[in-house]
Amino acid sequence: MLTWWRHQPLEVKIAGQCAPVLAGVKPSNMLVLENKHIRDVVRTLEGTGLSRRCLYAGNEKNILLLYRKAALEEIVFRKEEREFLEQQGYADDCLEQMLVRLGQRFREYRKTQDIPFPHEMGVFLGYPMADVKGFIKYGGKNYLYSGYWKVYENVEERKQLFESYEQVRSVFVQEAEKGKYLWEITSEWQCMTV
Repeated sequence: MLTWWRHQPLEVKIAGQCAPVLAGVKPSNMLVLENKHIRDVVRTLEGTGLSRRCLYAGNEKNILLLYRKAALEEIVFRKEEREFLEQQGYADDCLEQMLVRLGQRFREYRKTQDIPFPHEMGVFLGYPMADVKGFIKYGGKNYLYSGYWKVYENVEERKQLFESYEQVRSVFVQEAEKGKYLWEITSEWQCMTV
């Protein structure tokens, strides 16, 4: 499976990892790419409406956060999420500054692993607060279901959500494999769902 991804065009790689955010059904996704692709990411994402932030630049791979700014702002500034993020040291009222801090914390973790993983990343990825808090409380154990993340509440609701993500992923990957650009797929998707 991993070998298959290495030989795919960049559009297919991004569609496979980030279709839910491309489709607008998730506020953000992490994208892991080989260094050789980083220069082409900007071109490949043109016309999709996505923003990006590099969270980690490694010797071989980079980890980016692809996101829809308005959707992500809506989440991180909701009362419960905002209070949680403030407890984690995110005092800024600006999404960009919060993402700078997230990147710093993630790089520190990746560099030394002397500090705990920044579990607040789940908020930035659009995970429900109950699942983010459950993961922290139980150390990633005692979950009720595991899909795009570990679920601690509302299992049936999360299963349906994960299924919708998989359906979107399937469509985006198939269309990208046909040679379509991501902006074309995103535009067609938005027209179908309006």
